[in-house]
Amino acid sequence: MQERIEAVIRELEAFMATVTDARALPRPAAEFLHALILARAPRQVVEIGTSYGYSGLWVAAGLPPGGRLITIDRQPHKHDRARSWFEAAGLTDRVELRTGEALDILPLLPGPIDFVLNDADKPDSITYIESVLPNLSERAIILTDNVLSHAALLEPFMSWVRRRPEFFTLSVPIGNGMDLSVRRAGRVSTEVRA
Repeated sequence: MQERIEAVIRELEAFMATVTDARALPRPAAEFLHALILARAPRQVVEIGTSYGYSGLWVAAGLPPGGRLITIDRQPHKHDRARSWFEAAGLTDRVELRTGEALDILPLLPGPIDFVLNDADKPDSITYIESVLPNLSERAIILTDNVLSHAALLEPFMSWVRRRPEFFTLSVPIGNGMDLSVRRAGRVSTEVRA
């Protein structure tokens, strides 16, 4: 990772320690996310839940040439602050911030979507992924945060995604717990949510 980006990440970590509304991955989970981005080399990533841009920095830093991150949050003040971190890191050419309700924005996004970071309102996780499902590429990755720290809220989503034959899903005990779902090549499900 470039020294400039790493310096901004450290600065943002220090900032987040001073506020009570920062919703961010713990650093080991962010490093895991970065490794997945490097390995998958996605052309388009969708992040549901920007907060102050911490995970977005890790995503954008790992994107291949021409790769793009679309990051969504409903709170304008967080997007304003996140934009400043992306600018400081020199990553604004890779990042598009969309402010508003994810459930309104997601169905309008173009495909193919190669990677989704699902880290917003936990009860809406199924609807979030249903919204992007038609635009997911083969071998797309869905990474869902907080499956240990918010297990009860995410249990319906975890059960739902494991019933879908087009996904291979496993839990990764890192940070607050993550579910890693990979869309299998050539598999399409017509399953309707129960």
